[in-house]
Amino acid sequence: MSRIIKILVVYYSRSGKTRNIASIIAKELEAETEEIVDHKNRKGLLGFISSGNEAYLQRVIPIEKLKKDPAGYDLIIIGTPVWAGYLSSPVHSFLREYKEKIAKFAFFITCMGSDPGRILLNVEHIMSKKPVVVMNINHRAFKKQYQLKMIDEFVSSIKQNIKD
Repeated sequence: MSRIIKILVVYYSRSGKTRNIASIIAKELEAETEEIVDHKNRKGLLGFISSGNEAYLQRVIPIEKLKKDPAGYDLIIIGTPVWAGYLSSPVHSFLREYKEKIAKFAFFITCMGSDPGRILLNVEHIMSKKPVVVMNINHRAFKKQYQLKMIDEFVSSIKQNIKD
């Protein structure tokens, strides 16, 4: 009898795109979700600029303690928007705070068009390991409605990785 794999999807979303992707992934994998919460007002142009500045400076900011303990899951799927070409500061803070509790993780990015290379290097540096699966959904993919196909491929790769 095979053991049930416990998966948690953890994400931050300023505009709602990353939240939508996270909920689709969680539904497909029958996973639990948890949103990373900070209490900074990120609305409007000023919030957008301030968020990009925080990301560029790689600031660690206060975030709420998670309700679910990542140590209790076999796989954590982490979702982030890209701000000014960098990892969003709430996800950066999450990785710094919880990295010791995460044994295995997958990673997805929503962005306007940034090359995810620098972000993935930063994530690997913080976590001291590579994600098992990565997905980068950029503006072009959203515009052409490719995100659902990309999510299907991401979920399939995760399922394959779980079997291995």
